[in-house]
Amino acid sequence: MSLKANIDRILRDKHRSLSWLAVSMGKTFDGLRLSLINESIKYKDMLVMAEILNVSPCTFFRTPEDEFSTSQSNIVTESVSEYGDSLKSCKELAATLKDQLKDKERIISLLSKANGIGH
Repeated sequence: MSLKANIDRILRDKHRSLSWLAVSMGKTFDGLRLSLINESIKYKDMLVMAEILNVSPCTFFRTPEDEFSTSQSNIVTESVSEYGDSLKSCKELAATLKDQLKDKERIISLLSKANGIGH
């Protein structure tokens, strides 16, 4: 679904018009309409639009089926899952860095012994 179609759907659900949104954003109607049709709207403007419409910016890219199939509890579950995956990645990275530090200390120790033997 296109960006403009998603915005139109959100506006329809909120009983608002595109001209109302344009005025609220400090944009011209034609400028906003064209930026939505061409999907060339600035990220900053999308954040402002989301704030005015009181929706998450990701709503602009969802299909109606996505919104109906995703409940609030699913969103929380996804966030926890993403956080868990990130935490697991961080733990793996920390373990790898600790191993590298141990290897570095062994190399320094061996080099120190080698330099001591050579003198």
